Amino acid sequence: MKLYLTFLVAALALIFVKSAVPMTLFPFISIVFGFYILIKGADVLVEGAVAIAERAGVSKLFIGLSLVAIGTSAPELAVSLASAVKGYGGIAVSDIVGSNIANISFCLGFTLLFGALSMKSTTKKVEIPFLVLVSLSFFAMLLREEPATIVWNDGIVLLSIFVIFVYYLINMAKSDMEELEKEENIDIKKAVFMAGAGLVGVIFGGDITVDSIVEIADMFHLSNSLFALTVVAVGTSLPELVTSVTAANKGHTDLSVGNIVGSNVMNILLIIGVSSIAGKRLVVDVGMYWVDATFLLLTSVILAMMALKGKLRRYDGIILLIIYISYISFVIWRR
Repeated sequence: MKLYLTFLVAALALIFVKSAVPMTLFPFISIVFGFYILIKGADVLVEGAVAIAERAGVSKLFIGLSLVAIGTSAPELAVSLASAVKGYGGIAVSDIVGSNIANISFCLGFTLLFGALSMKSTTKKVEIPFLVLVSLSFFAMLLREEPATIVWNDGIVLLSIFVIFVYYLINMAKSDMEELEKEENIDIKKAVFMAGAGLVGVIFGGDITVDSIVEIADMFHLSNSLFALTVVAVGTSLPELVTSVTAANKGHTDLSVGNIVGSNVMNILLIIGVSSIAGKRLVVDVGMYWVDATFLLLTSVILAMMALKGKLRRYDGIILLIIYISYISFVIWRR
């Protein structure tokens, strides 16, 4: 109830501030409220997710790849699906391309600045290579014709692969239940409530933050391509960023890495799959889009190479952040 009370107080305060300050200042103030709710929600979401894992007898990696990944991908789903239905297919695709680049190079890179992240052998041998294959498939679809186009039957293929991923997660959960002992002293209802409340906070805070970023970007007259690939992409990646940093700081590295990998897989397979069917034809009319597609694939390949060590270190994070800065510099230059 404390978290819901926090949301209510923040919402009422935001309404008061909107009526009391000039409209030009409001986006800068509301972004602070958004970040606060986002961070608070991520903290409770991680605690609830870990509690569910311990009570249900499944690994934190499974929770990160599934429950948390789906939750933190909700903003991308909302933005991409709405864009596709309204006929703005380029924004839908660019949001996912930009978000996936940001998730690995920016979110994971920033998370690593707080310390090294260990990973399970299955992560470096199965989940991350699977992400590379998914990214490669998406890369091939994007560069199949000019301009980059994703059609509805591509969505059928992507959703079919998503079914395979879900099957893998189900088998992982069964294996976890056989290997891990359940923590009977944890109330499963309380754990689910915490995870649900935290997820509401992440989505609500993310929504406020994204709206604020959009208004600020509009003030500076950013172009649609730059807007979708950077501002919207980073905005919808904020849940992944805050959740991963929070999980890492609490020592739940499996959940942190699983959140990034799972979100990127779901962004392509589930969100692009559903959006392409809903929009029938998603066309990205952006010059030199092959560079964006290349960065998308490159970040996944570099992550796979880094993962071979079995541990991601602070200098890996610096490398990833340099990659992201290089990408953003290119997008700005292209404008």
